[in-house]
Amino acid sequence: MTPAASPTAIADRNLRLFMAFRILFNIRFYYPVFMVMFLRYGITLEQFGLLNAVWAVVIVLLEVPSGALADLVGRKALLVAAATMMALEMLLLALVPVGSAWVLPALLCNRILSGAAEAFASGADEALAYDSLKAANRETEWPRVLERLMQVGGIATIIAMVSGSLVYSPDLFNAAGAWLGRPLGLTIADTFRLPVWLTFCSACGAIGVTLAMHEPREGPGPARRVGLLEPFRQTLRTGSWILTNPLVLVVIAAGVLFDQPIRQLLVVSSQLYARIEIPELLFGIVSACTAVIGLFAAASMRRLATRQSPRANFWLLVTVVTVGLTGTALLIPWWGVGFFMLLSLSMRLLMFLQSHYLNQLVDSKRRATVLSFRGLAVNVSYGLMSVAFAGAVRAVEQTTPSVDQGLAFDRVVQLLPSYFLIIVAGFVIWARRATDGDSRVTIRDGFAVTAASSNDTHKSSLPSE
Repeated sequence: MTPAASPTAIADRNLRLFMAFRILFNIRFYYPVFMVMFLRYGITLEQFGLLNAVWAVVIVLLEVPSGALADLVGRKALLVAAATMMALEMLLLALVPVGSAWVLPALLCNRILSGAAEAFASGADEALAYDSLKAANRETEWPRVLERLMQVGGIATIIAMVSGSLVYSPDLFNAAGAWLGRPLGLTIADTFRLPVWLTFCSACGAIGVTLAMHEPREGPGPARRVGLLEPFRQTLRTGSWILTNPLVLVVIAAGVLFDQPIRQLLVVSSQLYARIEIPELLFGIVSACTAVIGLFAAASMRRLATRQSPRANFWLLVTVVTVGLTGTALLIPWWGVGFFMLLSLSMRLLMFLQSHYLNQLVDSKRRATVLSFRGLAVNVSYGLMSVAFAGAVRAVEQTTPSVDQGLAFDRVVQLLPSYFLIIVAGFVIWARRATDGDSRVTIRDGFAVTAASSNDTHKSSLPSE
């Protein structure tokens, strides 16, 4: 009989598979042309916004129950299901005939499957990896795991973004054919789905990776049967626990604060690139350059997480995001892309800090559920923002007859910096009251300090200066 693998061996294996899954699941080759590709199917900008709102609603409905299910029956099963749904959503985009009556239903099903896949993966992959480290008494290595993931993921993103945008346009293929003396005469109708097929291949790889994972001893163990209502009971128990733990609540809310405006601009990035006169062929190059910056910034992000206090990191993010939103709103031809890159870098830092802080604050039995609550919060926020953004564009068009859709889009983007500063002010007032008396917000790597010891030190609040 084969002896059971040691916790250290399981941790090493699961960490490699976790990084592989994150990369394969998240490198969507069509992201540089996401919006323009969807519009090419024949839908309107308003329909695009509503489809993404449906995506967010699906995540709202499934995010936390799926996290609770992962805590109860095991994380591996949820990850296998997520990878499978990713493959199915890509097949819908790849096969639906453009201009047919099936386009809108197919895109709707795509958004539903995509939202379900995101919900099933959210929290489960991170919980499996972190608990694998914890079972081997190596959880202090988590910031370095995140750093390594950002570096390896950055390289994969560069490859995906460049190749995705290059194969979307027929120009490269036609140029290569002409150079070889074999004119191809391809059009955008022949090539615009190639990024989708590449993403389908990565989804198949993600399925294989999840099947090779092992449940850590620290987690819920192998898959087991639970009652139909048990995930909802777990959800209620964890929700109540979050409400009685102000630091967890503040970390989740801070994620919403920064994520909402940044994500909205990331989703419409291809439209933004077009408004600052960047050719479609270069969309992927821009995304790749952003990934290169993130690649070199990974070590600095780890140092910020472990050497600065949560309060200092909060104000750093406020400053950087404000500059990024303001600069992006100016819509400076070509050079304006630098501010957009700054926002993308801010999003990476936000995700790094949230993962580090929440995993310090949460125990194994509710880890995936809490991480799913984090995902739920940001996706509810994004869904509302997506509807509001599309509605604002439509309202500007209707109230100002001389303004076309492009100019209406510009005006709404220009409102985001003011909106962000208003919600920052509201967050600061609330967070000061919520965390009053907890000094961990002022200590470097502060949430690693036990709650008991934090009560013995001076009072503080987040965020304040």
